[in-house]
Amino acid sequence: MDTEQRKVFWNTLLSLDGKDIEADQKRLQEKILFPQYLYRYRPVNIRSLEALRTNKLYLSTANYYDDPFDTFININISDLERVYRTQTENFDDEQVFAEMKSFFSSIMSSTFDDETLKKMVHDYNSSLSNPAFYPTVLNYFRHIRNEIKKDIWSACFSENGFNEALWLKYAQQHKGFVLQYDMGNDNLLLCGKQEKCEQCGVNRWGTPLYPVYYSDKQYDGTRFAQYITYCKMFAESQINGNEQWQSIFSNVIATFGNVNWERERITLIKKECHQYDEEWRIILNCRMNGPVMREWIPSAVILGLNMGDAERNLTISIAKEAGVKSIYDSYIDDKGMLNAMQIV
Repeated sequence: MDTEQRKVFWNTLLSLDGKDIEADQKRLQEKILFPQYLYRYRPVNIRSLEALRTNKLYLSTANYYDDPFDTFININISDLERVYRTQTENFDDEQVFAEMKSFFSSIMSSTFDDETLKKMVHDYNSSLSNPAFYPTVLNYFRHIRNEIKKDIWSACFSENGFNEALWLKYAQQHKGFVLQYDMGNDNLLLCGKQEKCEQCGVNRWGTPLYPVYYSDKQYDGTRFAQYITYCKMFAESQINGNEQWQSIFSNVIATFGNVNWERERITLIKKECHQYDEEWRIILNCRMNGPVMREWIPSAVILGLNMGDAERNLTISIAKEAGVKSIYDSYIDDKGMLNAMQIV
């Protein structure tokens, strides 16, 4: 997909309201132009060779990415700080009491006792007047970025199997190899076709494939960060056995409505400097313990220019064992371009 096509996809993703996931997914798929092949750059090590041998394509969580800006949720910290400061500057105890009473009455089946509310107001204002309050709250929101990254599983591909920058960065400076996946050959995809797949969460929830959009205009994830914060607080109240606060946080979470597609929006946008990667991602949009994987036989393996003989022979042997039908040697052609010729 070219730059304009990826932009159309991104604008469609932003327009989805998340009320009808199936209809949303259909709209989104109509804007995606899938390539014939996708490529995954790999180093030669025990993990990548074993994954090749067993046809396992592992997804990883975003907190393990080497790029700290990848899946970096943009939170408007200054706006949050302004809101908190406005509360202390403009509200006295009576105003806070009236607003909190109205708020809790609207989200809970029974109203709070006035004495309990007064104590909460007192504690609330005491917290706001504490100089350490703002840094603590804002650092909590910053920490939420990492919490969100831990829950987003994905695997990355490129449309281009001859991207020199990717060969250098992810394929061990041309000492590694590239896996080619044929998007038109369903026989190579093993997921969902085995008895064990019936109990597999990956098979149940799916791992849709999307293009990455490139822009220096960040996606504002402040609302989603707030939602995750309240979910975290709700979980902590469950651990502590505080039923009253569980009810509060549960109802506050409900006020955000659905947050469907937020993880995709956070994951599928990268800075323009990466646009030549021509990246695609499969995403598992549910919480799951690792390892998370798909079983998919590559249609081909491309060997790196700088592979040593031992690594080359080992990779060829493992690729054959895995059922890979085509193996290529990369070379520099007469036009000075990276190319490949089939050897198996």
